[in-house]
Amino acid sequence: MGPTVFTLDGPVCVHIADDVRTRIGAMPGISGCELDIPARLLLVTAEAPVDRAEVLDVLRTAGCPVRA
Repeated sequence: MGPTVFTLDGPVCVHIADDVRTRIGAMPGISGCELDIPARLLLVTAEAPVDRAEVLDVLRTAGCPVRA
């Protein structure tokens, strides 16, 4: 399916970044999850369709706000 970029709205600490990578990386269909802390960007790569709302829910639950 390819990559999707999420722009984060606020600072992210290393612990939250690790949690986000682990949780999103474990989602079915996800083949890659890279979080660039200084740039506040999350790149999610999927091999199968992934519900964007599920990714956003993980980010919100982890305390990682996303820019709309």
